[in-house]
Parts: sequence; C-alpha cells; structure tokens
Amino acid sequence: MSHFLVTRFFLKPILLSYIFSAGVSFNLVAHAEDIFFSASTVNQEINTILTTKKNPLLIRSNFEYRAEDVESLYKNNNNELLWLNNAQTEKNVGEVFAILSNAAAEGLNPEDYSLSLLKQKFPLILLHQQDSPSDLAAYDTAVTISLVRFLHDVHYGRVAPHSLNFSIKLRTQKTLNLPDMIKSAITTGSILQLVSNSEPKLQQYQQLRSALATYRELVVNTQTGHDKKNKLYTLQNRIIKISLAMERLRWLPEMNSGKSIIVNIPAFQLWGVDSDNNQSVNLKVVVGKAQKNQTPVLMAEMRYIEFMPYWNVPPSIFQKEIWPKLSANPNYLVGQNMEVVALKNGKMRIRQRPGGKNALGKLKFIFPNPYGVYLHDTPSKSLFSRSRRDFSHGCVRVQHPDELARFVLGMQEGWTQERIANNLDSSVHHQTSLKTVIPVLFFYSTAFYEKKDVLAFYDDIYGYDAPLLTALDKVGDAPDSAFIAASVPEKFNEPLSTPILEPDDSQLFSEPSITLEPLSP
Repeated sequence: MSHFLVTRFFLKPILLSYIFSAGVSFNLVAHAEDIFFSASTVNQEINTILTTKKNPLLIRSNFEYRAEDVESLYKNNNNELLWLNNAQTEKNVGEVFAILSNAAAEGLNPEDYSLSLLKQKFPLILLHQQDSPSDLAAYDTAVTISLVRFLHDVHYGRVAPHSLNFSIKLRTQKTLNLPDMIKSAITTGSILQLVSNSEPKLQQYQQLRSALATYRELVVNTQTGHDKKNKLYTLQNRIIKISLAMERLRWLPEMNSGKSIIVNIPAFQLWGVDSDNNQSVNLKVVVGKAQKNQTPVLMAEMRYIEFMPYWNVPPSIFQKEIWPKLSANPNYLVGQNMEVVALKNGKMRIRQRPGGKNALGKLKFIFPNPYGVYLHDTPSKSLFSRSRRDFSHGCVRVQHPDELARFVLGMQEGWTQERIANNLDSSVHHQTSLKTVIPVLFFYSTAFYEKKDVLAFYDDIYGYDAPLLTALDKVGDAPDSAFIAASVPEKFNEPLSTPILEPDDSQLFSEPSITLEPLSP
C-alpha cells in the first residue's frame, strides 16, 4: 500500500498536523510509524475474512458460495483494498451503490445485497470515524461481496433450476469471469457497465427488462379511479410474471447462433427462430396434460425428421389404454392399423403403421433427450382451435408440421418445397438426417414476447410459478454447481410419453388462458 494510501486511511487529519509540526513528540512519531506499518495489518484482516468466508459487516455474513470469485479478486490485488485505496473511492463506491440501487430493474431486490447497510456505513469511512484495519477490511470486502453476489445473480440466476423441475442442460463451465471483469472496471472507470456485461444477451430478456420498467411506472401512475385496486392487482401480478420469466432466462446456457426452435409450454405455441433472431415460424401446439402428463422443460438438438412415421406404442399406454379396448374388441388392433412386431430380445411390441390413423400423423421431429419426447403431426386437428391445449401424453403436437419441415430443411441441400410435399404425399416411411443440428428448447414462461413486439401473459397451467416465487423470496446464495455442471453423456430413453388418438375431442375440457397486451404505458 502506498504512502498516500496509508496517510489517507490510517492517519486522522488532526494527527497529521501534529506529526509534521516542529514540536512533535517522539512517542507520537513512534505511533505514526505503527500506523504506517498497519497496511500489512489490513492485508491480514482481509486474509482472515477470505479464509473464514465470513464478513461480520454483512447481514448475510457467510459468502461461502461466492468465495472463489471474491478470493480470486483480492489475490490478484495482493490482498489489498480494492475500493478504499485512492482518490476515486467515493466515485467507485458510489457507482456500486447505483448498480445495487437499480437491482429492481433486473427483477431483484436491492436489500438482498445489504445496500442500506453499506450506504449507512460509508460516511463513517470517509470521515475516518471507522478506520481501523478491521473496519477497512470488513467494509472493502463487503462492497466486493455484495457486487459479486448481484452480478452472479443477474447472469446465472438465484434459484437452482433443477430443484424446480426445470430440467435444462446446465452450463458446462463458468461463462462470466467476475474477478477480471470487476478489476478491469475499477481500473478503467467502467463500473456502471458491469451490469450490461453480465445480464443475458437474449433479445427476450432485454425486452422483458424494458417491460418490467414500464409496468413499474404504470403502478406508480395508477393513483386514482374506482377500479384502482383491481388494476394495481393486475399490474403487480404481471410484474411478478415478468420477473419470474427473467429468472428462468438466466438459467439458459448460451445458444449458438443459427436456427433454433422454441416451444413455450403455457403459451401452447412454437416459434422457429432464424439466424437473424427473427421469429420466422409461429405455430400452435398441443402439450402434455397438466395433471398427469406434463411436457418436460428441456434443451436438445434436432437431428432427424421422419416422414410417414411408425408409432411404437409404449408399454404403459398399451396396459392402461389399449389393452382394455383390445379385451373388449379382439379386432381393435386391426381397426387402428396396428401390428405386433417381434424384438431382438424376444419380446413383442405393438406399433401403428403409417397412414391416416397414425397418432403421429405424417411427420415426426426427433431430438434425442432423456424423456423420449418429440414434436409431431396429429390427425386430431380440432384441438388446435381451442385456447387451452394441454391434451397430449407429453409429446408436442404441431398444427402445421409441413411449415416446420420447410423451416428445418430450408437450408439443407436438395430439400426443396416440392420434395418435402412429395414425401408428405407418399405412404412410405422415410427418415432423413439433418446436416446441421437445430437447438430445441421446451421452455416454460407465463410472460413471453411474441411477434410484432407483443407481450403476452399466460395461465400457469403446470403450477410452476408459485414454487419459483417462494424460492426467490428466500434470501441466500446458490452454489455454482446449481448452474454449472460437468458435461456427461446423456442417457436417452425410448419414447415413454407418446400421444394417442383422442376418440372424442368434444369431451375435452378447455378454457381461455392467454392475455395479449401491446406494451404501451
């Protein structure tokens, strides 16, 4: 630590005037020497905090799960003060306060990062009323820990996704080098840019962030009117949905540029996004039944398309739904164009041949995943006219699969629209491999931007919002292992959540669920 730094933080102004006056006593000079040497004491105090992984100044003193980043930051700075060490102290700490004060813009709470406490203590530090080595070490590391916590939450999220049935692939490595980012920001005077450098770059996230600000403004402006209470309730409910959507987007690993397919389960819709991030395909879908056959949240890679597919009937569906009908009618399999096939292991399987009655229709889109689910056509077209469409056994039925096929095969050499149409008119089963795999995301968000920058809100059909809201209300750090996991080969199951024909669509329950709202204050 430099002579200037020691002078600023370890010598009170009145003491300085005595030390450098002609009549200074030997004892006072000796005391001054002790203070100059206390720079090493500050380093020791910082090291103690890093070793114990506890900061006595913070309400959440234990920072075990953020210790790796905090330790690395101070190690690269020789365990010296990061914030209380030069003429830029007031400016730099003030900018950290500005970042934390604006946490609500990210759907987060400033007080989860001890903002009020840090603000309260800062004048005492500046006025040298708390300038012992332990005071300075505690305050400096408290600022660092709070900033690291906030940026980590903005980038990765606060809640472990797998603890809430959000079974996406986790990142395989850290995608944010917080120690380097923060050290560089202090050096270059770009602290305020840390948030934009940390938050997800997804267009959906940026749009929701803007929407959150608009809805908060609407709450403030809703002061009068006989329906004030109802309007405020609606606005607050939508603010919650937006905040939950932003948290879920933080969990997603970075997706490669190029085509991608997104199914938002409670929206009952599919979007095909091209390489320019345009939603070039938008189709209605049917998803798994809310009570017993929920479509899983997942990320996978589409690798194949099947024209005129067979449907291999899963044992569970055979036992529960086909066997009772077969027992009552020995000709049931013939009537459903089904056949019995022998397997290599000596067992038997029921499968449905390609054709008009096939439960998968004319197209099946395959992306190997642990749940054995896929996208497919369906002969039950009437379900797409309903507003609520959770009727399948877990797989996702697509309203116009030919449009999806053109989107998927559009850039693949030799696959013209005419060739696709010919394959759909054929009765012959055919599988084609994709030369370039396409990421597929089965997502769950009750607030989502659709085409033409329209924000839509949906019913929470699977009841996923309440558990996430409860988890977010619990203040605490989540370990990196909640968001980052070593890459291991996935085990893919046979399709266990396949659809069957609905014998009478009119008996299925349906209710309105979607609220569309253009974003204008």
